[in-house]
Amino acid sequence: MKKILVIALVLGIAFSSVFAQGTKEESDTYLLRFGHTLTSEDEFHKGYERWAERVAERTDGKLKIEVYPNAQLGVEEDVLEQMKQGSNVGWQTDPGRLGNYVKEFSIFYMPFFLEGGMDDVEKLLKSEEVHKWIDQLEKEHNIKVVSYAWVQGNRSVLANKPAYSPSDLKGMLIRTAPAPAWVACVNSLGCKAVALPYGEMYNGIQTKVVDGCELPYAAAKNMKIYEVAKYIIETNHIFQLNVMVVSADWYNKLPAEYQQILCEECDRAGLESSKVLVENADADRQFLIDQGMKLIPNSELDMDAFRKAGDSAYAELGLLETKAKIFKELGK
Repeated sequence: MKKILVIALVLGIAFSSVFAQGTKEESDTYLLRFGHTLTSEDEFHKGYERWAERVAERTDGKLKIEVYPNAQLGVEEDVLEQMKQGSNVGWQTDPGRLGNYVKEFSIFYMPFFLEGGMDDVEKLLKSEEVHKWIDQLEKEHNIKVVSYAWVQGNRSVLANKPAYSPSDLKGMLIRTAPAPAWVACVNSLGCKAVALPYGEMYNGIQTKVVDGCELPYAAAKNMKIYEVAKYIIETNHIFQLNVMVVSADWYNKLPAEYQQILCEECDRAGLESSKVLVENADADRQFLIDQGMKLIPNSELDMDAFRKAGDSAYAELGLLETKAKIFKELGK
């Protein structure tokens, strides 16, 4: 009987040791389920896959990122709510939506704000002012900014009527994203902003719910907007950067080394994809023209009138002081 008890005790200890090792190994492996609304053909999606590969390589597979295109993780607002609750999800969001939590983020989507292009964006990666907003977002809403180095380029109006000035756009219904910054910016162009989900954009133009939309050229190409809109009105009203976010609770459970790797590689992949999109903008615009769209170039627009009209968006959202602070950092 004593021998049986001893054997049982030894086996129990051995089993406990194996179980503990298995638990430890499992707890040392981290998974991020990262989603976005773009297609798998989009340059950003390819960038996210590069990000995932490099993070896995640098962490010996202990930090894994699964990338889900086409809004497979659900509606953005629902994913952000999961994030706030601590789930291991990440998302490509935008400053307009983050402005619902920390107002100052909305400045990035105010009219003609980042006219310095990629130079402005790279300078702002080290901005003390922006990092104050990032800290506030984490402390108050449990959302952690991993990177904002992902740029899709200039957004312009794509519509079924021509326009050369804000007065020409008056009365036109233009689709935009459902956030106050987007709506204020697009309204300031002279048209009437209509908030529609990304996936409803094509059908909205096709069925004349709206007269057009506003997008970067690459996104317009991927969404086949040339099939439902006739004119490119090259307003360049937003130089669009995006923000990669995860749950702060999830992020803070990562080893410090993994946190650094996650952010470093996200910035790296973001700058790579951004430069590709910016460099390819002319070719993407030409593709739309080749498909039958008529270009009204920026040089033919009354840009002084557009810029003057755009000031109303800053005033509406109370961002004039924020604009002055960022422009001071940028040396403008």
